[in-house]
Amino acid sequence: KITKVHTCVIRMIKYPEVKRGDTVDTYNNNKDIADPYRWLEDQNSEETAEFVLEQNKITYEFLETCGSRDEIKEKLTERYNYEKYGTPFKAGDKYYYFKNTGLQNQSALYQQESLEGESNLFLDPNTWTDDGTASLSVFKFSEDGKYFAYGVSKNGSDWKTIYVKDVENGTVYDDKLEWVKFSGIAWSHDNKGFYYCRFDAPEALKDNANEEDIGKEGDSNKFQKVYYHYVGTSQEEDIKVFENLDDPNWMYGVSVSTDGKYFVMNVSNSCDPVNALYIFDITQSPHEDLEPLCKFGETFDAEYSYIANEENSFIFYTNRSAPKYRLISIDVNNFTEEDCENENWTVVIPEHESNVLQGAKCVNTNNLVTFYLEDAKEILKIYNLNGEYVKDIELPTAGSVSSLTGKKDDTIIFYKFTSFTYPGTIFTYDFETQTSTVFRETQINDFNSNDYITEQVFYNSKDGTKIPMFIVYPSDLEKNESNLTYLYGYGGFNISLTPSFSSFRCSFIQGFHGVLAIPNIRGGGEYGEEWHQGGTKANKQNVFDDFIGAAEYLCEEKYTQPKKIAICGGSNGGLLVAACMLQRPDLFGVVVPMVGVLDMLRFHKFTIGHYWCSDYGCSDNNEDFEYLIKYSPLHNVKKSEEYPACLVTCGDHDDRVIPGHSFKFISELQYQLGGEDYQKNPLLIRIETKAGHGAGKPTSKYIEEVTDIYAFIGKITNTPWN
Repeated sequence: KITKVHTCVIRMIKYPEVKRGDTVDTYNNNKDIADPYRWLEDQNSEETAEFVLEQNKITYEFLETCGSRDEIKEKLTERYNYEKYGTPFKAGDKYYYFKNTGLQNQSALYQQESLEGESNLFLDPNTWTDDGTASLSVFKFSEDGKYFAYGVSKNGSDWKTIYVKDVENGTVYDDKLEWVKFSGIAWSHDNKGFYYCRFDAPEALKDNANEEDIGKEGDSNKFQKVYYHYVGTSQEEDIKVFENLDDPNWMYGVSVSTDGKYFVMNVSNSCDPVNALYIFDITQSPHEDLEPLCKFGETFDAEYSYIANEENSFIFYTNRSAPKYRLISIDVNNFTEEDCENENWTVVIPEHESNVLQGAKCVNTNNLVTFYLEDAKEILKIYNLNGEYVKDIELPTAGSVSSLTGKKDDTIIFYKFTSFTYPGTIFTYDFETQTSTVFRETQINDFNSNDYITEQVFYNSKDGTKIPMFIVYPSDLEKNESNLTYLYGYGGFNISLTPSFSSFRCSFIQGFHGVLAIPNIRGGGEYGEEWHQGGTKANKQNVFDDFIGAAEYLCEEKYTQPKKIAICGGSNGGLLVAACMLQRPDLFGVVVPMVGVLDMLRFHKFTIGHYWCSDYGCSDNNEDFEYLIKYSPLHNVKKSEEYPACLVTCGDHDDRVIPGHSFKFISELQYQLGGEDYQKNPLLIRIETKAGHGAGKPTSKYIEEVTDIYAFIGKITNTPWN
């Protein structure tokens, strides 16, 4: 039986007095909900800036009392200081790969004439700013390899600006494409230009787009459009290929078929794995007069992703009537929406009875390399284009393939394998010899995978559902209640948590002689679309129950005890750990909600938040409101008992989940509990400046953030760092 415990007394903190307004919203016809911190949604106001300064002041004052902070930073820096290589890929007649020498803020792109040849630095984002806060966010070489289109994001914002570089002489052209967000780059095979997507400039920035304000505006992103850009022209000359003025939520994925004859446009209207597909013949038509040769899926009830084609015979990846996914083939010259509804297609690879098909890549002319998940561990299988099984590609142990590169006509592919205690190793697979060979192995000083044990266990959630969980700990660990445990989760948006290497997490395990636990809870994609839907909307409580069940299992099996459990999660995972803290404050010692979605009544009103209604529902809907209000962290803070120590983290330029979520939540926590004698545990927020949701964060900021989180956890739980 788990009994309630409290963390050690540290000292009472005098929290800033945060102004409470009188804003009230009415939901479900007659339910008034106060929103006293509405003013904190304005990220650019002087009042909000003052709030950030005051909150950071008390947070950093507390962090400076964490005795092991300097030692932790030193060890994290030392452990992270190793060469990190990306998987090689070919563009034109040259090879490219990303490399970080160790502590560079951003990885740089290198070029080789051959795999054995000398490497030359091709693009170095570290030269763009002094502090590393500009990052490479998207890129694509032209089909002939002569041009390089790339997007630059600043201060962690999702906004990017696309530039074009001449590969041969290094000239960066005057092309400058602004207000690009959630867009790929797809070159036409004549190498004259590319397709991309963008929004109109946000209202708040139309007249004065100060660089420091971009990413802080919070405007809802709607009415995305598809354009074609000719190299060497201005953005004003770009051709508008497609827009939908009737539905502001439509967003697009752009690609060109492997033979260059078709433009494939993926249309989505939410984060659900569903979309429509438009296929255009671009062999004759100019870009401004494109009419779809084939379109289907506009009922938005299934996902269809382009894999490969032979002329007009296309292979797609789909979950239509297959929640664990399958591959199908259709003739795009003779396919309609009615054919889609009636499933008039050929099944290439049928749905597996238990494993989830994650995707496929066409290589070696007529082979498909498929990615499957088996109990949250990846496996690779090779088929031919007719769906006939060829063989498995054997992987070193239970883990993940983090990247695989190769084109349709390549006979050799590269793939990178990783696991919790297996630093990334890059392999080649040769289709002629049907063998894998180590191409490049990651070397880390003072790291031995034999010092760790990885287990996968299965436990029962509240409703009896079996949940898998990975547990990693030192090989000499004794199971007892003194073990500090880092429990991490996500549980949403069909995202699977598979084994991956992190020098920071390994340092946590080693430094605290502790435990890492990662449960594969519902809402993710580990067991297909049914597993995902089992943690969405009215089923969201399943996600919290699954995570709570993980903590209970760890205690029951003597890995740890409640006051030694630190729960952490980012974005949707921030919502997860905040909700679990409020529902079971007795079960955790430390809670770290990172860039979390914490106001479930208003998330859809900012930037891309309306896309998340597919997972959460929307408070504008009366039925959805009734379950959202029950778990929304902002609206469920109670005075009745002490909460675990809480360190909220966010970035001031986060335009994915605006920092207003975190600002309002910490203000409510401090207001309700900051003056209560029984609330001994600190309730703090760490607000990173010139940072966003996480993508492109420079190494220096990353190390500092993890240092502060680990130091906070160590101090609260009285756990020494060795």
